[in-house]
Amino acid sequence: MIKPSICIIGPGVVGQATGKVFVAKGIKVGFLGRTKEKVEILKKEGYNAFTKDELLDGNYDFDITIFTVPTPTVKGKIDLIVLKQASADLGKRLKYSKKYHLVVVKSTVPPGTIEDLVIPTIEKYSGRKVGKDFGACMNPEYLRAETAYEDSLNPWIILIGEYDKKSGDMLELVYKDKFDCPIYRCELKEAEMQKYVHNLYNALKITFFNEMREIGKEIDADTEKMFKLVAISAEGMWNPKYGIRDRGPFDGSCLPKDTQAFFHWAEASGFDASLLRTVIDVNNKLISKLGLHEFGFESKNIL
Repeated sequence: MIKPSICIIGPGVVGQATGKVFVAKGIKVGFLGRTKEKVEILKKEGYNAFTKDELLDGNYDFDITIFTVPTPTVKGKIDLIVLKQASADLGKRLKYSKKYHLVVVKSTVPPGTIEDLVIPTIEKYSGRKVGKDFGACMNPEYLRAETAYEDSLNPWIILIGEYDKKSGDMLELVYKDKFDCPIYRCELKEAEMQKYVHNLYNALKITFFNEMREIGKEIDADTEKMFKLVAISAEGMWNPKYGIRDRGPFDGSCLPKDTQAFFHWAEASGFDASLLRTVIDVNNKLISKLGLHEFGFESKNIL
């Protein structure tokens, strides 16, 4: 089967890392960007690159478009204006195309964005229908800024959220036999949310240890030594399945009593344990929602 050609719209850190790795894997790639200077640099490096004002007259001949445009948070709310404009521009380009096209979003977006914004916008400006004339996928990136190219070259997971099987099959063809990692497939909204859960967990873990570090400093504890030991002793640190199954609130003989006991001690000592308070509150709300009694419900395996 002929390898599909790809256009990366939004050649920033993620877009360039993604596209350059595809090129290294033997895939035909073009970059399309808003910044003329960035496009010129890519051209000087030997890549096919275009400005947003090009490829508008029926000569957009790529099989797959991957959006890696910015989706910034402005005043606490995600701003999707760039993605919406990019979707409209792509729709105008696809208006002249007669072949099936796959639209892929790599940008981090809230659940429902592809179905509620990207697809309708492309349909509006192209006159084409999703599922018939074009497909759609969510393909989250997990790159670290400092090692973006290396992470793109050596991914530890590839996730494909698909509008339908045809969409997922086409994107999987791009990755299959080119990367040494598992490929998973799911629904669009699941892939969109998975990326947020991925980042939110990292943020939560950092915040938890920062809170414990601040309390540890107050009692002159060597927190670095202590945390290294926690990484060894706490099952939640080394068992990837710990806590992710739907087994309800945490319970048992240790977790409920120890969370409250430590919080009471920290509060009585004048230390800030805001995150721990939230942990207790969320757990108790779930207990109430399920009609259970605090500390009185039947113990279950937390896994």
